[in-house]
Amino acid sequence: MTAERVFTSDASIRVLEAGPGYGKSTLLRRHLLTAEAGPTASSAAVPVLVRAGDLIGAPLLAPALARSVTGQCGPFGLREEVTEDFFRCPPRPGARWLVMIDGLDEVPERTARLSLLDRLDREARQADSPYWFLIATRPLPGGELDRLPRAADRFTLEPFTDDDVRSYVRRRLDHLPDADRHVRAFRHGARRTRLEDLARIPLMTAMLCQLYEADPDRPLPDGRAGVFRSFVELLYEENVHKGVSDLHDQAVSTLVSRYQVPSDRRTVEKAAEHTREHLPVLIDFLAHERIGGNQAPATEILAAHPHARRPEKVRAPMWEALLASLLRSSGLLAGHGGDVEFLHPTLQEYHAARHATRDARARRLLFDRLFPARRLGDRLRRASRHRSDIEPLDPLGVQASYLGFLLDALLLSERPLAAATVRAMDDLFGSAKATGYHLLKAQLQLDSGIPRSKAAAWLTTYVNSPAADDRSRVEAAWDLAELEGHLDDGAHLLTRLTGDRTLETDHRMWAAEILAGLASHERAGGDLLLALIEEKAPHNDPDSLIASARVLARLPGHGPIGVQLLTECAMDPESRDDLRSDAAHSLTELEGHYASGAALLLHLAQFGSVTAARFLCELDDPHREDGIGLLTAFAANRATALDDRANAAVALAQMSGHREHAVLLLTELFRGQIAGSHSQLTAAGRLAEVDAEAAAELVLPLASGHHIHPDNHLHALELLARSNACPGEAAQALAGIASDRARGASRRIRACEALAELAEHREQATLLLLDIAQDGGVDLWDRVEAASRLAWRGEERAAGLLLACATDPTAFHYLRVTAADSLVQLDAHRAEGLRMLSTWADDPRAHKDLRRRAATSLTTTDYYRIRR
Repeated sequence: MTAERVFTSDASIRVLEAGPGYGKSTLLRRHLLTAEAGPTASSAAVPVLVRAGDLIGAPLLAPALARSVTGQCGPFGLREEVTEDFFRCPPRPGARWLVMIDGLDEVPERTARLSLLDRLDREARQADSPYWFLIATRPLPGGELDRLPRAADRFTLEPFTDDDVRSYVRRRLDHLPDADRHVRAFRHGARRTRLEDLARIPLMTAMLCQLYEADPDRPLPDGRAGVFRSFVELLYEENVHKGVSDLHDQAVSTLVSRYQVPSDRRTVEKAAEHTREHLPVLIDFLAHERIGGNQAPATEILAAHPHARRPEKVRAPMWEALLASLLRSSGLLAGHGGDVEFLHPTLQEYHAARHATRDARARRLLFDRLFPARRLGDRLRRASRHRSDIEPLDPLGVQASYLGFLLDALLLSERPLAAATVRAMDDLFGSAKATGYHLLKAQLQLDSGIPRSKAAAWLTTYVNSPAADDRSRVEAAWDLAELEGHLDDGAHLLTRLTGDRTLETDHRMWAAEILAGLASHERAGGDLLLALIEEKAPHNDPDSLIASARVLARLPGHGPIGVQLLTECAMDPESRDDLRSDAAHSLTELEGHYASGAALLLHLAQFGSVTAARFLCELDDPHREDGIGLLTAFAANRATALDDRANAAVALAQMSGHREHAVLLLTELFRGQIAGSHSQLTAAGRLAEVDAEAAAELVLPLASGHHIHPDNHLHALELLARSNACPGEAAQALAGIASDRARGASRRIRACEALAELAEHREQATLLLLDIAQDGGVDLWDRVEAASRLAWRGEERAAGLLLACATDPTAFHYLRVTAADSLVQLDAHRAEGLRMLSTWADDPRAHKDLRRRAATSLTTTDYYRIRR
């Protein structure tokens, strides 16, 4: 799928998710510049770009858009402000505004992010809304994006492939004489300096090309920190960015020219030149303050620094104008409204780390904060160097990218401290603990400067630890295989894991699948995978069998066996329809087997498989038309089971041009059920996935709750709350249910969640959930559930109960893990929750169920994990 699909999707809300430097912002800006003016399919939505931070705290969307666009376009010749009326109506008949919201991850407060997501969801669900939304963000913790409706489209921007890198470098270096030679030299330099993986990140590719263009004879730098260091030096020293020196001269001259008294001119010029001279230090300081949460204007932050002290003769606005001009023309920051921001969050992290490691004393302090002293003598020495209230810096509480820059700086510091850092990393990464492995994994993916021999040893230790959970051991062996120079070491460990009968068979099969994907180990991996399939027969889990067959089908020596297994799965009448359809669909993706897979899908669909019909819709015509026709027939056939009819209609709605018909079919399905029944509310719920307003209109008569089951009444109110139909009536009824202590706690919690969908009642819902969580008369399971819902909304007031439950050895294992997992969602308790889960996962004395649940929670927690 190409990136353009993000802009042509039919969904009213789309999410573009990717790691730092993957090109999210660039893609949005490129679309903004190249969007066609004509009424084409891709221009049914007119793009407008806004920073997520500009929408936080803005009560209305149209004025916020107007202010943001005016601020962005003003410096480029905009002659008058854009009015809010401009954004209140559609841009033209039949079109909508595509509001592209960049940098949701840069909003520091979780509650603010969640509130913005809720607000966008409500706006998008309005039938007459002039807006569609596209949200660009780094991966967010704790499933925050799950707050959006299931109908929202989620896209992940993938890193460059080797071919992408080659093509990009070729375009960038095409102007050089003998460009092919330069492309080969660039690729060779990237391999020699271990930058091949890093070069798959578009931002890093661009920076590397700029470094190469500046001096083709100069070797490329080592590692991520080296690239950033060289790039910044290029901006400062070689003046490659729009004449930085000339712009700085002009800014200083403009300020000095305002003063006519010679002594005043000398004083002002001296202060301005001093500030200019120390601009790199000031930028580092600004980045550090921003990382620490200081959101004051940049000029206000810098004015407090000794190197930017304002002379008495200069009025504050004039001095701040100088500071802003110096920052904007540095090439590292850009104007944004009345303030400035770093061109990329990773640049901010790099400069913040430079400040944190600016001299020997700062580096020693950082080391002491990051790594706790284990020996008494070390603790005493630290106490003599620092105040007793030194604040520890928990690695689990630090953004992985920023932590990488900090560690890189310590590793490159004076020899005693660098050696001490490597020893301390043994405790952090090499202790065979779950937390250490995941922290290490993030740094390897970021290409931090961790010694590769050490990383290999730490990964090996973790793989060989019987205390580690099965999945992580397999993944760590995979990480080792991907580590430069350790392909065979990783393959050896994967081979051992496939033969380790203490592991669950599914994980052994996964290890064999990975092995089969490694260069020069394909045949061995295929043989082991086939042996495991035979060993487990006839009790193979169908899901894992299909996954293994897909791997075998792509291996030169095992292709026929893989195809045979997929065909047998697709034709097995004892298997579930969705699994048979999955196997047939897998055949269509194999060269030479498209036709046979499509024929099997058509056979399954003609015998009633909705899943098979949906897969047919993904194929080329005429199979796509067959799939659409069958979905339509299933949804309209009253003899078809309710769930199948609903599934078919929802799938049909996802096909371009068929949404309105799907709404009609779901409406008919609703009206064909007994009034107020569970079946009718189920149909309404499926309709809400396609058209929330249409569903709300249908269930509105049920909102009174007369003569229907309480669960169905609550379901009707939930659907109303997700729409704009009678929000006052829905809120009153939901609040009544939520506050009624005679009702079951689970229903009260559901009512609170629905009430929280209404912005003006969110605080009321929070208080009602707190009342349930703190009520000793409510079952502990329900109290923890209420507290967990609060935590996932970023509500710190839930922390007390969650901490008490997580640390209670008499509580059920599921409850303790749920409580710790919910603590991870709270910024102030994230590290604490992760450490609890890691402790349980690693503790051989803990109950097996507790260890398993904790390990599973850890492996699904967002640690900034990007698997290529």
